Amino acid sequence: MMVAEELSERIDKRGHRFLVGEVNQDFCASLKEMYDGFSRTDLNQGLPPPDEKIRSGWIQSLLKSANNFLAWNHGKVIGHSSLIAEMQKQDAEFIIFVSEPYRSRGIGTELTLLAVDKAKELGLNKIWLTVESFNFRAIGLYQKVGFRLSGAAERERVMVLKL
Repeated sequence: MMVAEELSERIDKRGHRFLVGEVNQDFCASLKEMYDGFSRTDLNQGLPPPDEKIRSGWIQSLLKSANNFLAWNHGKVIGHSSLIAEMQKQDAEFIIFVSEPYRSRGIGTELTLLAVDKAKELGLNKIWLTVESFNFRAIGLYQKVGFRLSGAAERERVMVLKL
């Protein structure tokens, strides 16, 4: 699915270069390394799974069943997003994670835009996600890209982007 020519170079908000691109199952080890570096405080809605064996299975499942996008800095994975499409419904769930030192630098925006472009390419009608109600940084990112809050909730919110 991905060769080196398909990587795109981007510049983050601090002026540093990073690469983004869509990936296939061959990137499991690189992705696992990123998620293994997450602390318990990095978990959102229980993800990535804190148990190493469960986390490995979760990563493999995403790489097999979803469209996946990675961001790299100096050969190290620093961000990951997945578009989990349900073609019969013409929609997809979206998830995204960026390593702590690279947050608030525009990397999440780039990973989100790649997923949105892929959803359009697949002919989907909407993308949805759940986000913790107090995760204002993530909500701001999603709203900037065009997601809108849908319904009320105490702990989690659903956001939808109509394509």
